Amino acid sequence: MKKSKIWIRICVHLLVCTTFGVHSSEFGDAVTDDITSISLLKQNIPKDYKIPVTYIPKEVGGMCWVTLNVFHLELSLRGLADKFGNISSNKYNISILIEMLKETRYHMKNLEVITSDFECHYRDEKWQTGHYFQFVEDFLNTARSNRDSPEECDPPPCPTTTKASATTITTQYPTSGKEPLRFLPEVVERSLLSLLVIPIAAIVFLFVWKVSCSLTLRTCNLKPDCWQLSISLIASTFFGL
Repeated sequence: MKKSKIWIRICVHLLVCTTFGVHSSEFGDAVTDDITSISLLKQNIPKDYKIPVTYIPKEVGGMCWVTLNVFHLELSLRGLADKFGNISSNKYNISILIEMLKETRYHMKNLEVITSDFECHYRDEKWQTGHYFQFVEDFLNTARSNRDSPEECDPPPCPTTTKASATTITTQYPTSGKEPLRFLPEVVERSLLSLLVIPIAAIVFLFVWKVSCSLTLRTCNLKPDCWQLSISLIASTFFGL
């Protein structure tokens, strides 16, 4: 009886040790894989290569930072992987990182709702290789240390850039009725008024010229000095000569 109990304890002990060892080795391999992949990608991709990414900073995302960035970071890595051929080592290493993100995303709840609530806080930028993969490494480390993702996140107020521009447009077109509505700037209106003076003066000039010619034709009977008389009459009319 004692021997059977001893064997049962030995079997249970071996089972616990084996299970714990398997999970530990899997976790260790995951850490080693992402560090190795990121290190190789930093070496193989040019340092000045610009990689597009959509993200939310930690100071905005808070406890939901991992949840808010997992989907867009996976899309960014997929876009980067498409730049390389199927037999490229870079594509293979990026695929390892994508699988880690997929595994992280699989255990998250309300991901679509939380992402849409923070839509106005996302930023679109292009980072150089070192900065980009430093962000990926930071993300994976944070996701590994915080496995329990929150189910609800309260977004901060959206930036006020859009509201400011709308206010500017409103002030340009007042609707209170106290001020006249201007369709053109005041300087342009003055310029147009000054241009109208020229055709009006020309019309008056032609009218005076016609009247003066009709008077002089009667007196000088189309003599050569008639035009001098007409000019003198017009000059006396406009300039007081």
